Amino acid sequence: GVAFAQDTVIWQDNVEGWSVAVDRTIENSCFILAGFDNDVFLRFQFNATKESVQFIVANIHWNTLQSGGDYDMEVIFDDGEAWAGMAKAHTWNDVLPSLVLSVPVKDQQASNFMKSFTDMDSVSISHAGAEIAELSVSGTEAAVASMLNCQASMSSLSKSGEDKTGDFEPASDPV
Repeated sequence: GVAFAQDTVIWQDNVEGWSVAVDRTIENSCFILAGFDNDVFLRFQFNATKESVQFIVANIHWNTLQSGGDYDMEVIFDDGEAWAGMAKAHTWNDVLPSLVLSVPVKDQQASNFMKSFTDMDSVSISHAGAEIAELSVSGTEAAVASMLNCQASMSSLSKSGEDKTGDFEPASDPV
């Protein structure tokens, strides 16, 4: 599909509806991706270059988004508290407009966000107070587990000159 380019390598296909893949453009950071009704895609990833996790919502019909622009975004998992921040607009492969919300690793923010993401059954996404997507989501626990395996594997590959006998934690893990 449109969400995969040559910069992307599939790690595990179809983990309970999610694809797990590696993005070569951001230091082999792993991500998961799923498609929903109404041409909405969700992508969730580590970004090793920014020391953050990124929550990305994309919709082929969002043709008014200005790539590189800032858009306020709120994400509510189930009935929890809103995660609010400035999302960056980005167009994947020049065809798929998206909003990228980055949650920094510092102060446990990324790990708390990832836990909320992993535990959710639904997510509501708003911009400027108006809901732009409401999705029922399943399989996130298995998909995130696969993404973490992927990330640990990528991290150990990049450190292959070192002794790998001990347990290895992903470099971007905040704990």
